[in-house]
Amino acid sequence: MPVPAPVAGKVAGRVTAAGRAEQKMTRKNKQKIGRYEVIRSVGHGAQGSVYLAHDPTLDRPVAIKVLTSVDSGLNTLEDDGISQEARISSKLRHPNIIPIFDAGECPVGPYLVFEYVEGEPLAKCLKDNGPLPIAEAVPMIDAILQGIEAAHASGIVHLDLSPRNILLDSDNRPRVMDFGLAQYVSLVRAAGDYATGTLRYMAPEHFQREALGPWTDVFALGSTFYEIVTGRRAMQGDSIQVIQAMIISGEVDFAPLRVLPYGEQFARFLLGAFEKKREGRYADAADMKQAFDLFLEETELAKKASANAAPHGTVDFLLRRMQRTGDFPTISRTLSDINRLTGDNSNACADKLANVILRDFSLTGKLLKLVNSAFYGVRASEITSISQAVVLLGVEKVRMTANSLTFFGQMKGDSAVLKDSMTKSFLSGLLARHLAQREKLPAAEEAFICGMCQNLGENLVVFYFPEEYEDIGNLQAAKQLDKYAAARGVLGVSYAELGVAVARTWNLPRSIIDAIRGVPPGRLRAPENDAERLRDIAVFTNELCDLFLFCDGDEISERINELLERFKASVSIDEQYCNQLLFAGLEKLKQYAPIFEINVATSQYCNAVQRWVDTEQAAVAAC
Repeated sequence: MPVPAPVAGKVAGRVTAAGRAEQKMTRKNKQKIGRYEVIRSVGHGAQGSVYLAHDPTLDRPVAIKVLTSVDSGLNTLEDDGISQEARISSKLRHPNIIPIFDAGECPVGPYLVFEYVEGEPLAKCLKDNGPLPIAEAVPMIDAILQGIEAAHASGIVHLDLSPRNILLDSDNRPRVMDFGLAQYVSLVRAAGDYATGTLRYMAPEHFQREALGPWTDVFALGSTFYEIVTGRRAMQGDSIQVIQAMIISGEVDFAPLRVLPYGEQFARFLLGAFEKKREGRYADAADMKQAFDLFLEETELAKKASANAAPHGTVDFLLRRMQRTGDFPTISRTLSDINRLTGDNSNACADKLANVILRDFSLTGKLLKLVNSAFYGVRASEITSISQAVVLLGVEKVRMTANSLTFFGQMKGDSAVLKDSMTKSFLSGLLARHLAQREKLPAAEEAFICGMCQNLGENLVVFYFPEEYEDIGNLQAAKQLDKYAAARGVLGVSYAELGVAVARTWNLPRSIIDAIRGVPPGRLRAPENDAERLRDIAVFTNELCDLFLFCDGDEISERINELLERFKASVSIDEQYCNQLLFAGLEKLKQYAPIFEINVATSQYCNAVQRWVDTEQAAVAAC
């Protein structure tokens, strides 16, 4: 993990005490930093020196950064808060962040222990090879944003982002290093004494005695991304004073960008990073990532980002963990086989679908119960076989029904949290189906499965990663985050990203994947087609059903009105109709609960919805 010069430990041409101590650690006879055996010096930087070392306890190589106390003004771990910050940062597990393993003190000063990664700093790669075309830079920028987004979601900022602090590993995957190091250093400095970081990438607030935070990283990211695609520094100048004035004014020359393919759109994206006032800037990396995703859609570069994404990412890691369990391969194979038949209504397809379903005795029984229930209307004669169901109802209806039953049947356990989460998903599906019918959408059954699977990622985490789910809840409470940001902070990916990845492995149709992907925050624009309306309905019903997990009383009423206002372009109902919808949905849930093995009487979630419904009905009766 190389760090460029200048060499720390020298002042005005003389070697300091810190410099002499550093020299001792690189001599022969196995010098140690804490328990770690120093192998060799890797590099030096303004904040300290980096060593390759061996961890004898865990038998692995590590990188150790020693913060030189003489030159940086650092005192002790207790005084600086380094130990506490290291513990926070060590919880970050993201494929685009080099994590902190440990922290301690040695005679030279405090030190931090990182994962050792072979590679080259992005700064060196740009110097040696020149800038990247925007289309080729897309996956790198996307990966960096994902890493910083995960950190910001955990309440951690970097404060010294630049190409020299981004390492390209052997897979050419960007890894942000020295995470939070500037934060550690700044802890011992009075506000406004002098700025910390790399000058050309520093935000205006560094020089204006203003608060630093995620918005500070955003400015540095803008400067870094500008350099990746132009090969030039965003902040030009021959002196510190000139560069500082340019930073404070927020003046950036976008001319080198605008001559590039997609350059005009990329410049518009970067504008939100270079605002001189934090209020006009992207608030954090999540906000910036959302704007970047819009840039990808506008330029049709989204496929490029996906195709060139770094291998062995967090999602892949989570998928491998799920695949180690006995039930996941079964559910994957069944769902994949069911959905591989999409879009073919021929007799051959009908026979294949029937055969897939018949392989699962439990699925066969449940499906026949459901298709003979009022769910599909009252029929003159009972449907007695899967083949008959396919003929009478059609391939698509049976396929959607089998999807819901397969997923719901496998996601079982003793956890009350899991039971409530799955029950909530089922209620959401019922509400989505009702609204789709009300809007006269052609695919009401599709709405049911969209509504039920919209929070697929969260259900998977509850079922397969219960400890991480608990950590998400703790982080949400501690940092006052929404569950989506907290999930990214713990897992390194959002619930939606995990859900979409799994849905793709199951060959689920595009409509369901779009529903899982969700919608942007804020008030939604009017949907342009039935597919967008279906997605909006699925997200709305899930957010509505979420309220009964986390809110009660007057807060629910307030939140329902907020939801109705946000989704009014897609879901044209009022509060009264919404209450009637919940009442009807709960009654439907009770009706079909035995088929889906839901115990309504003992369900905390059902009881919470029931209390709300009873309260609202009582209020209406009183009027």
